[in-house]
Amino acid sequence: MTIMIREADDIYFSRTREYFKEVLSSYANGNYRSAIVMLYSIAICDILYKLEELRDMYNDGNAKNILKEVEAIRKDNTQYSKSAWEKELIDKVRDRTNLLDIEAYTHLNHLYDYRNFSAHPALNDDYELLSPSSESVIACIKNTLKDILVKPPIFLKEVFALLTDDLDGKIDLYKNNRKELETYLNNRYYNRMPQSMKIKTFKKLWKFCFKLADDENCKKNRLINRYALEILVNDSTLNSLIETEIKQNESYYTVDFDEDCIQQLIIFLSKNPYIFKCLGEDCKIKINNQIDKDGTNRAISWFKYDSLQQHIADLIEHKSNIYSKAIPYIKKHYEANGELAALIDLFIVLYGNSCSFNMADSRFDNMIEPVLSQMTHDQIIRLIEVSNTNNQIYNRGYSYSANTKIVKNTISVLGSDFDFSKYSRFKFDESVLEDSSEQDDVDDDLPI
Repeated sequence: MTIMIREADDIYFSRTREYFKEVLSSYANGNYRSAIVMLYSIAICDILYKLEELRDMYNDGNAKNILKEVEAIRKDNTQYSKSAWEKELIDKVRDRTNLLDIEAYTHLNHLYDYRNFSAHPALNDDYELLSPSSESVIACIKNTLKDILVKPPIFLKEVFALLTDDLDGKIDLYKNNRKELETYLNNRYYNRMPQSMKIKTFKKLWKFCFKLADDENCKKNRLINRYALEILVNDSTLNSLIETEIKQNESYYTVDFDEDCIQQLIIFLSKNPYIFKCLGEDCKIKINNQIDKDGTNRAISWFKYDSLQQHIADLIEHKSNIYSKAIPYIKKHYEANGELAALIDLFIVLYGNSCSFNMADSRFDNMIEPVLSQMTHDQIIRLIEVSNTNNQIYNRGYSYSANTKIVKNTISVLGSDFDFSKYSRFKFDESVLEDSSEQDDVDDDLPI
């Protein structure tokens, strides 16, 4: 009984939960016929509620038609008995939706039979009312909970087709607003899905994102589909289920020989590193080949390593060029994991290895300037040293301005007596040294 009460908390509709209390109360008091009659009524009502939500919230044509047809049968007293619409509803839902599989349909028919002899004067040879056994009632309650009541309305249809069609129509609306897309998908789909449906959706989205390279619709929607997949797996309770799913179906979870498919997978794995370890060797080979060809992919491939320190060591060894738009994402990851100092070491190495004026300008703007205030004393000195020794840095037109920014933002760490004369090519506006030594008087009572 305690277990059923806990399971009742998972019933999708609040009003169904309230009605279900009457079933449990009847059962607890030994009123088995009453429990069966009420349980059947709840099951039918709950199916109708699900159809109504599909019709009203998802504009589902199939749900509309079933409701119209059932309502017509309810009102037609010439051809049908008063309860005929109930059986018609069950059959139509079985034939046209995914709510009732063979097992669930059989269970519901058994409940229908129990309801009939519990509600009508079914007598034995001694003219005593027949009553279902305690065990039969418990079985009916558990089956009805599992088969119908706890399932969300989207179980009634092929939810993945609904999801992908929805995404297809909202590419322009959400392509630049991930937060709104997350809210929309969670409220409309993911929060309504049981875990088993989430895993099925994960499997199909994987196919749409990382396979079907020649499918034009998949090409067009690959980015927003990947967003949808990332939002789905944000649910950490899925992690172990996803690991099991991939390991048990290794041949399915691969990626096409297509640069965009592999690129999208690398980005996805950078956000979900645990998944990489579950993949088969064939898939990993494709990923590694793509990483070896592209510095930006290498810079977000921390999922390959046991630690971020190992990843940084590899990046320093290869001194790969990193696409500037990826740098804030990389910085955010390292900072969130307490390894920003190691990343700054890399940025200084890459800046020091700039092989053109334009590259030095870009690397300063994107790698160096955003982290100047977070550098250690030793890192600042290394930065000044590479600025003083690489002619692609000190000979460029932007050098004087960049160096001035370095000094202005780091002199408080270096100290006002730092000797810059050792770095003859490190030119900067020395007035910033005078500015840094001046201390303004501050009134503690000012509203700052």
